[in-house]
Amino acid sequence: MLFTKVALVTCAFYLGINLLLDGAIFGLASWTGIAGVHLTRGGRYLFFGLMWLMSFSLAWRIVMAPVFARLSK
Repeated sequence: MLFTKVALVTCAFYLGINLLLDGAIFGLASWTGIAGVHLTRGGRYLFFGLMWLMSFSLAWRIVMAPVFARLSK
């Protein structure tokens, strides 16, 4: 159950970041008339992998830090 919480919080962060990114690109396209994101395949892997890693580390700190604090008492 604990790892399910980490997974759900990770997904929430990841989706939130993606929605903000989409909103920023949409806003830029509406404001300037054009917007595009061009990345190579490796660049996309790196970018989305770093986004996932950031989401996972935030979720780990939020969900697991209280558990480790209770265990260390």
